[in-house]
Amino acid sequence: MQEISKHIVNLLEQDIKAKGNANFIVSGGSSPIKIFEDLSRVNIDWPNVTISLVDDRVVDVSHNDSNEKLVQEVLISGNASDAKFISICNEPKELAALQRPYSVMLLGMGEDGHFASLFPKLIKTNPEYFDLQSEPEIFFTEPMGNPCHKRVSMNLSMILQSKNIFLLVPNKKKMEVLNQARNDSSLPINYLLNQKKIDVQIVSEN
Repeated sequence: MQEISKHIVNLLEQDIKAKGNANFIVSGGSSPIKIFEDLSRVNIDWPNVTISLVDDRVVDVSHNDSNEKLVQEVLISGNASDAKFISICNEPKELAALQRPYSVMLLGMGEDGHFASLFPKLIKTNPEYFDLQSEPEIFFTEPMGNPCHKRVSMNLSMILQSKNIFLLVPNKKKMEVLNQARNDSSLPINYLLNQKKIDVQIVSEN
């Protein structure tokens, strides 16, 4: 099992031991698939783990572009099939009511510097999504991104209400974007990297 997968398991088990339950907020896309596969084979107290998504495309759960479909098929399977799941698309109020801080937040990023569904254009059109003083919220957008669908996502303030945040940067191109973003406020990931509330742990395969 990958080191990151072991680390996530340990963090979930710590919360289960401390308070009887844990929650795990994940991203979609190809980057976390290996981690999902690892976790689905682990024996922990999955009935006391709640899983949800940080963002999704607003499509039917049977659609191949659905992050929920990916999570249900790859992560919530095998040993993890008894985990609870809350749909950010269809149950946003239930997700907003989920106990915070989240145990673990697993994020990816795009080559345009977006994370969750916080895309570059939103920096100008909706700066409040990146404002650390904003109330934590789940929001819906017009169609954007690739694939181009309506989106649902957490704002940065909500994302940061996590005990542990991991950012997957799986290749050289994305690492170059990440390094550029440290000093480039036109890239959404800049706002995650430069906040002081929580240390973001970069997970790279390089």
